[in-house]
Amino acid sequence: MTDERKVQEALASMMKNPSERDALASIIVEYVQPNHLATDFISGLLRARSLQPGDALVKKVRKGIEVRTLVPGAIHLAQEITVSERLNYILDGADVKVTFNAWEIESGEIGSVQEIRNEMARKLNDFYINKVYSALSTVWTAVNTANNYAAVGGSVTALALETAINRINQTTSGAKAIVGSRAALTPITKFAAYWSRDNTNFDASQTRLDQILKSGWIGEYYGVPLRVVEQTYDNPEDYNKQVPEDKIVVIGENVGDFITYGDVKSKQWTDMNPTPPQWFLEIYQQFGMIIDNAMGIYVLGNLS
Repeated sequence: MTDERKVQEALASMMKNPSERDALASIIVEYVQPNHLATDFISGLLRARSLQPGDALVKKVRKGIEVRTLVPGAIHLAQEITVSERLNYILDGADVKVTFNAWEIESGEIGSVQEIRNEMARKLNDFYINKVYSALSTVWTAVNTANNYAAVGGSVTALALETAINRINQTTSGAKAIVGSRAALTPITKFAAYWSRDNTNFDASQTRLDQILKSGWIGEYYGVPLRVVEQTYDNPEDYNKQVPEDKIVVIGENVGDFITYGDVKSKQWTDMNPTPPQWFLEIYQQFGMIIDNAMGIYVLGNLS
């Protein structure tokens, strides 16, 4: 008997027992807790936190702490500390729901428990990353600002990218990341190993050339790390891209926050009306995002 068949039989035996289905649901929910997602990729773009019910959903600003020049013998002024509620998180929800009929469950044809929970975790991961990247890449357009948006009309160039980085360095405490799909960022490797000393002659960095030749990639450009949003597809049959490949975003420090609110919740049930019965498992969680310094985001668009 093959290992794959053993797995199918074990899963079938587990799923025939309703109490064992509860165990499966608990395993899946525990596995897909996405708190680490908000502190991995997304934390490289925004401040990321995992809040629990009861935590304040208002972003506050504390003012009134100043330093004054000391004058011997003088009674110095005291600045009153004030706290203003600047912005409030508007929570949204992420939901993943799967269903199988009883025959598929009991035969083990739906695959292993590991496959189910891996797929649910990946889908939730993709959703959060795509949500954040889509929001950042659509803040500015050619219509609403000329200072934080540039239409490239082809592959990204050194001049366009350096102009974006310089702009972000002026509007924030420093550029934090260059973000885009791998297809959009790959052309950077054509010029990232070189620098210009007089705007006409270009010298090569052997270290960077070796890095590109060995890995096909480079970790940073102009002192700013590159963050790749890996392309994902809705499913293997339709194969629709979910990450835009015509934009690159340069993002500065402290432009906004991303939060998950509460743990992943779950519910499961069996609908006895159809024959065979239909089993459902649904997981969901609240999340929120605030972009409070949009001037710290620069969009390079119309890439091809």
